[in-house]
Amino acid sequence: MLEGLTDLLLAAAAFVAVLSVIVFVHEFGHFQAARWGKVAIDTFSIGFGKTLWSGRDRHGVTWRVAALPLGGYVKFEGDADAVSSHPDAAIEDPAALAEARRRGLFHAMPLSTRAFVVAAGPLTNFIFSILVLALLAMIFGRDVTPPRVEGVVAGGAAATAGLQAGDRVVAVDGKPTESIGALQKIIRVHPGERIVLTLERADATLQLPVVVSSKRELDQTGVEGDVGFIGVSLMSEPGRRKVERVGPIEAVGIGATQVWGLIANTGAYVGNVFSGKASAKHIAGPIGIFGASGQVAKGAISGDDTLGDKATRLIVSLTQLAAMLSVAVGLVNLLPVPILDGGHLMFYAVEAVRGRPLGPKAQEIGYRAGFALVASLFLFATWNDLQRSKLLEFLGGMLS
Repeated sequence: MLEGLTDLLLAAAAFVAVLSVIVFVHEFGHFQAARWGKVAIDTFSIGFGKTLWSGRDRHGVTWRVAALPLGGYVKFEGDADAVSSHPDAAIEDPAALAEARRRGLFHAMPLSTRAFVVAAGPLTNFIFSILVLALLAMIFGRDVTPPRVEGVVAGGAAATAGLQAGDRVVAVDGKPTESIGALQKIIRVHPGERIVLTLERADATLQLPVVVSSKRELDQTGVEGDVGFIGVSLMSEPGRRKVERVGPIEAVGIGATQVWGLIANTGAYVGNVFSGKASAKHIAGPIGIFGASGQVAKGAISGDDTLGDKATRLIVSLTQLAAMLSVAVGLVNLLPVPILDGGHLMFYAVEAVRGRPLGPKAQEIGYRAGFALVASLFLFATWNDLQRSKLLEFLGGMLS
């Protein structure tokens, strides 16, 4: 029971830390863009509900940390609510509009300013992820250690071709393999095809043709397809590990490529869900993030390393998880759903075309529909999380 309770507390701490970072990054994007646009800011909040801590800065902004760490908001002066759906008082005649704009009231600001402030939240999520992944690439470099065969599955494609435990795979079809991940990626995209592996075995170099086996599996866009495998387990040899240093410009390119890959795969998955090609059961919510945070944290501190090494690995692992989830938060907020940033931008696009905003009644209907849609999605994702993880049984087992 004690171990289970420790795991639960570790998962909770990791969840709060990761989500708080992501929320702060998103809301800071809105906050800084508002500062640049001379918009008056009332409150910067991490979390909802009861205030745990608050303070006021020299600009009059109230900074607060609330009890429910499932989001946050930047409330601008003169807003009726935290999602900036409408001003607390109607701004009608030109003189009142000019005065409200002078005071920096958000809804009185030019359309370009309002759109920039709204878009800055998701944009900052993406920039944060790129910079974090770039920093990690600079710190740890690129692992270019050729993978070593640890085990061979009897009767599999690798065994049939003659691979043995201890072989080092240095090339595929004449092209060097830089890592385990690179080799696995090549094999996955060649199901049923013949490839030639260049191996180092003892003091000899061998070239073995392998016919890649095929199996059905979901890809990163949620669609089932054929992927290749050859029936080996691989490992990297610590004693022969080779790392290439990465410069700042290349590191940013690596980070941007990884973030774009996440955006493209997520966008493709959403499209596949709506087209019926993929199942919506893979959509995750807060419980899924809670579980992932706990697994990452527990994996980071396992082993017999020193406390300092575990702490470093924990920080790096959770930071990397935050970078990945930050992309998802940015994408979700860009959905054209009222109450989300994408919904605000949709209303602004209509305003730009019409030359005037939608009427208060139309906007109110939109925000109510948006709230209902987001609430339904939240409940659906939570149900998916419970179905996948059987969290209630898990918690009951840990605490029994």
